Amino acid sequence: MEDKFITLAIHTNGHAMMLKRILEAHDIEVRLQKFVLSGVPVEAGVRVMIHEKDVPLALKVTESIEHLETLNRDTVFSGKNGNLLIPVDFNDYCMKACTAGFDIASRLDLQPIILHAYPTPIFNASFSLEESANLGIDNSLEEEYNEIELSRDLQIQGKRKLKNLVDSIREEQKEGKIADLKFKTVMEDGVAEDVIKDYCRMNAPALVVMVTRTKEKKGEQLIGSVTAEVLDNCKVPVLSLPENCEFSGITNVKELVFFCNLDQHDLISMDTFMRMFEYPDVDITLVPLNEKQDKNLKNKLINLKNYFSKNYPAATFSYEVFPSKTFMLDFNNFESQRGVEMIVVPNRRRNAFMRLINPGIAHRLLFERDLPLLAIPIG
Repeated sequence: MEDKFITLAIHTNGHAMMLKRILEAHDIEVRLQKFVLSGVPVEAGVRVMIHEKDVPLALKVTESIEHLETLNRDTVFSGKNGNLLIPVDFNDYCMKACTAGFDIASRLDLQPIILHAYPTPIFNASFSLEESANLGIDNSLEEEYNEIELSRDLQIQGKRKLKNLVDSIREEQKEGKIADLKFKTVMEDGVAEDVIKDYCRMNAPALVVMVTRTKEKKGEQLIGSVTAEVLDNCKVPVLSLPENCEFSGITNVKELVFFCNLDQHDLISMDTFMRMFEYPDVDITLVPLNEKQDKNLKNKLINLKNYFSKNYPAATFSYEVFPSKTFMLDFNNFESQRGVEMIVVPNRRRNAFMRLINPGIAHRLLFERDLPLLAIPIG
C-alpha cells in the first residue's frame, strides 16, 4: 500500500515555504496545500504535508528548531555529524572504550575523538611567592603556588598517559584488533562530566561511547558518577558499556530491549536509532516504563509495534509488559531466556532519565546489570 501524506503543520505561506525548504534538505518529500476554513472567504493558511513514514525524522527536525523564525538558518540537522567522542581516564578498561568506539566509528563513517579531562586545583593567587615574602604576607600563598605546580604536573602526566594510549591504539591497529581509522586527541582541564558536556555542546558528535564500572563496583555513589551526569544532560546519543559486558561489535548486537514512554518521543528515538545504524536486522522488544495503570496499554503497544514493523521491515518487533510489583523478577527471567544484548532508552532531558537513575526498579535494572545502554536524547 502506498504511504499516505499527512499534515505535519499549518502555517502562513512564508513560514510554510521555509519549513518546506528545511525538510527537503533532509530528503523529506513535502507537499503544500491551501487550508481554507469553512465559511471564510480567504485563505487561512497552508498545510505542510509529508509521507507518514517521514514523521519521526520531521518531528526531530522541527523540535530542534527553537523558533520558526530560525528556519532560514544555514545549518542542516542531519542526525549524524562527523565524529564520535570517546572520553578516557586511563583506567584498566580504557582500551575497551576505544575498541568499541572505533568499531562503531568505522561502521558509521565517523572520526574517533579521544577526550581526556584532567582536574585543575582552584586557586586565587594575586602575588608571586617572592612578592608575598617582601610584603610580609603570610605563607598561605605558598599553598596556592603548590597548587599551580600540581596543576602543571597533572597536565604533564595527562599528556604522557595520552601519548601512551595513542601508541597502544596504533599498535592494536597494526595487529588488526582495532579498526584502522585516523583519530584525534583532545585534552582539556576541568571536571570530567563538564568537559564532556561542553565538548558535545560545541561540537555535537554523532555519538559518545563510555565505559562504566562493573556492577560489583557500583553503589549509591554511581548516582553522581561521570557517566550518570553525562547520560542525564548530554544532548547527543550516549552508549554506556559496563566493564564486564560482552561487546564484540555493534553489528553483532541482535537482541534489544527498547524502553518506551508510549508517546511521540518513542517514534523519534526509534527513528534515530534505526537511521544511525542504517536500519539493522535486529529483534527489538518494546517494554513500557509507565507506572500508571492504563486500560489501553496493550492496544498502544500493539499500535506502536505495528507502526515500527511497517516502517522498519528489516527488524522484528514484539512487546512485553511486566507488572511493577514483579518487574525485576520478570525482567530477569526474560533477559536470561532471550539473551538481551543491549538496552535502548529514549532520554528526555531532566525527566525520563532522572526517573531511571533514581533508586527503584529502573535504577536497579539499568545500573546493576552488565548490559550496554544506549541513551537517545529527546526534547
